[in-house]
Amino acid sequence: MKQQKGFTLIELIIVIVVLGILAVTAAPQFINFQSDAREATVKGAQASIQGAMQLAYAKALIEGKENEPTASIDTENGPVTIAYGYPTANAAGITVAAGLENDWTPIPGTAATDTPAEGSIAFAPSGATTDFAGGNSCHVLYVQATGNTSATNASVSVSTDGC
Repeated sequence: MKQQKGFTLIELIIVIVVLGILAVTAAPQFINFQSDAREATVKGAQASIQGAMQLAYAKALIEGKENEPTASIDTENGPVTIAYGYPTANAAGITVAAGLENDWTPIPGTAATDTPAEGSIAFAPSGATTDFAGGNSCHVLYVQATGNTSATNASVSVSTDGC
């Protein structure tokens, strides 16, 4: 009599059930990684913007332009417009200074209620929610300087609710 080798039908069904259970428990974790990755990307952009702000201010100090309401400085990314030593909240300011022109969606500030306020710009990663009115948004918000005191300096904040 020949002895056959192989799996029985019950063994195959058990393996399929175990793989199904693993897939059901692992899939939500994988889906959550996209949200975590977007959140980490936004926080990385915040650090990039803060570094660009400090470098631009240092350059403005060296050139004696830290008290001027409008000026321009040269950086390795190109000319950057500044206000009171910090980059302005537009494409010619912080976007160039921080090198965010290619990978980020800039949302310039306007007087509308569902976008950032005038004098600010938000940057959102692709696939993120940008509902400013509803408070459910995933973005980095840069507010340009409005004066030369510490209370009116430029600032950066992050919202990760919509990531």
